[in-house]
Amino acid sequence: MSEWRADPVTGQWVIVAGDAPVRLRDFDLDEHPPETDLPCPLCEGHEQVAGHEILAVRENTPTNGPGWQLRVVPNRVPVLRVEAGGDSVRDGLFEHQPGLGAHEVVVESPRHDASWYTMPAPDLGTVLLAWRDRIADLRRDGRMKAALAFKNHGAKAGARLAHPHSQIVAMPRVPPRIDDELRGAERHHLATGHCVFCDLVAQELAAGTRVVAATPTCVALAPYASRAPFEVWLVPRHHAARFEAAPADDIIGLAAALHGVLAQMDAQLGRPAFNAVLHSAPYGAAVDAAFHWHLELVPRVLRATGFDIGTGTAINPVPAEKAARVLRGAAG
Repeated sequence: MSEWRADPVTGQWVIVAGDAPVRLRDFDLDEHPPETDLPCPLCEGHEQVAGHEILAVRENTPTNGPGWQLRVVPNRVPVLRVEAGGDSVRDGLFEHQPGLGAHEVVVESPRHDASWYTMPAPDLGTVLLAWRDRIADLRRDGRMKAALAFKNHGAKAGARLAHPHSQIVAMPRVPPRIDDELRGAERHHLATGHCVFCDLVAQELAAGTRVVAATPTCVALAPYASRAPFEVWLVPRHHAARFEAAPADDIIGLAAALHGVLAQMDAQLGRPAFNAVLHSAPYGAAVDAAFHWHLELVPRVLRATGFDIGTGTAINPVPAEKAARVLRGAAG
């Protein structure tokens, strides 16, 4: 029987239609690499095409030349620009302002054929540490209110280049999804004095049914009100609101847990396309006690329907309990 489920953080409802057994043939699990023309602008040797590096991991090699492990460069076609400025303008019902922000590309490997599925955990750690350092640096621009790091893997997830890369966008406003989580976390903290994510991890570990994996530093769980089949949240055990302030050990622990979850997705689902999104507290927000940074991993195995678009309510055919069993390798 289907049921409505409320997200314990935001309070938003989803429909879980989980009567049928989980049959992987019912889902589009092919990652569909993006179609790109060579030469690839992000490959080693094309540094001048990719752009001047903002940050790089390299050993005794010249800046903006070959011999790097990771580079961060400005997006060549940014959705937001640092040089944009100006006040909001209202014309009757319509309001607009210049597209202020920052948009960067994290080139995750010199190898064109690498991916998060094939990278060892230390290389994933290098990527996540670059996210942390860039989010921390972007905070210095007082006009920015929040930053979002995200990864689109596969054409169905929005990737336009096959070369492994992720992106960081800093914004002068808090995104609605983050704001919903903030409000929910603050409500829970006001009512209980606790962090809702800490309470969520404790309850999930006690039950065990939705836990995909647990390490000494991080818990991977299929969220109770998952918006998509096989969605996984990776939540650090140690309470912290701001990813950019996380010690290296916590980042390396997240990378190890992420590596394990991706291996499970590879083994059980066959490397589906996915989006990975980091949720961290907005810059300057006084929410350190209430909020808890985490990484959301969403395989793109279903397409949005008219109901999803028209109502803003997701229909998920795979209950989180079944999804966790599949990813753990148990019978679905």
